[in-house]
Amino acid sequence: MFRFLSYAWFTFVVSTTSFLPDSWPILKLRGWLVRWCFKSCGRNLHVGTGVRVQFTNRIEIGDHVLLAHGSWVQGVGGVKLGDEVMLGPYTCIATNDHTKQHGSYRRGEGQAAPIVMERGSWTGAHAVLTAGVTVGAGAAVAAGAVVTKDVPPNVVVGGVPARIIMSDE
Repeated sequence: MFRFLSYAWFTFVVSTTSFLPDSWPILKLRGWLVRWCFKSCGRNLHVGTGVRVQFTNRIEIGDHVLLAHGSWVQGVGGVKLGDEVMLGPYTCIATNDHTKQHGSYRRGEGQAAPIVMERGSWTGAHAVLTAGVTVGAGAAVAAGAVVTKDVPPNVVVGGVPARIIMSDE
């Protein structure tokens, strides 16, 4: 019942405030209104318009996190967003992969695995993180990248599938 109520509240808040601009005070207000929905949530959460989150009760959020416009976080396998993580517009975090059964992915069971984004990591617009990956501290995922394997700290990854394209060290 709690899962349904938290999902309903999150959806209600984002929907009813969608006509407001994504200015810092509004982003912060949305974050404050939905923070109780999550397994844990630190200070200063910012939530953009059109954000969708499923299984909020399996998502842990650190301090100073931004979920930008249109982001989709599917938390069935568990999600941990560390301090100062930013999700770019339309980022997709999918903790569940499909399996094939009787020649069809439609009938296959899901295989869930957690996704972790460590402190100070960031995703560009339209980035996709697949089940079981960890994005290291200070790493950046380029716009449009699809992350299928762990990302080391302090690098920039891009492409499909994502590969290291630059290192800070």
